[in-house]
Amino acid sequence: MIRDYKQSDINEIIRIYTLEYKAMPEEIETLKSASKILVYDDNGIQGFIHLILSGSCCYIEMGVISNELIKSVGFKLWEEAKKLFIEKSINFIEVFHVKDNLNWQQLFNEIGFEYWYSVYRFAYKGNGFKEPDISAVKYEDKYYEDKIRLESESFSVLRRENDIKPYNWYLSASKEAIENNRKATLKEKEYIFLFFEDNEIVGASMVKNAEIDLLFVNIKYQGKGYGKKILEFTINRGLEQNATGVNLNALASNEKALKLYKSVGFKVVQAQDARRLIIK
Repeated sequence: MIRDYKQSDINEIIRIYTLEYKAMPEEIETLKSASKILVYDDNGIQGFIHLILSGSCCYIEMGVISNELIKSVGFKLWEEAKKLFIEKSINFIEVFHVKDNLNWQQLFNEIGFEYWYSVYRFAYKGNGFKEPDISAVKYEDKYYEDKIRLESESFSVLRRENDIKPYNWYLSASKEAIENNRKATLKEKEYIFLFFEDNEIVGASMVKNAEIDLLFVNIKYQGKGYGKKILEFTINRGLEQNATGVNLNALASNEKALKLYKSVGFKVVQAQDARRLIIK
């Protein structure tokens, strides 16, 4: 049967979630605090679907106990989730799955999802670097406007190339969204670093639980070696959090970033596909 999950289910859900998917610590924490997970229970949990609703959009995560059950259990969970999509007037659904797993590919193809873009999950297992010659300070709220403006601008071309909307988040966001983001950023201030040249922000990074969640270089300063300096600085901070290694995700189409990550010793540990379904 399909039912809502109970808190006592969460350890088994996480076990299934990480059987194949190389989850980051933040993703596991998000799953632990989920508000909506459906499980397929047949003498034990055989699979789950985690739904994160936001307006008319929904991000889903799915996990099944074995490859052989992906399609059969996956379809049952999907059919139940569809009832919620109708009730909540959801018209856009996004999902990630491990790229090389043909069973997930077939499931989402048959449902009607289209391929969107790919992501590489990287891991660094080396030693720390000599501290780079770059001026770094911890984030403070007074830097917010400059940081978010430069961050949104630096990612806008890549987002446009991969049709990830809004292309420039800062220019598109409502005042409420910006204020919420400002508060969320301030809560993470211990993990965010800003880098300066002549009192101007040249870039920023964030590393938490040895996972690099953010790294960008001001468009004005790109191509001048700042990316490598910021990356090495951030790896060092990540290794202080976890001496065994540092992780990050990168769009597969971001060739400059991939080259940089590989040049300092990051290695691809998993490739994932993002898919989307637009309900008309």
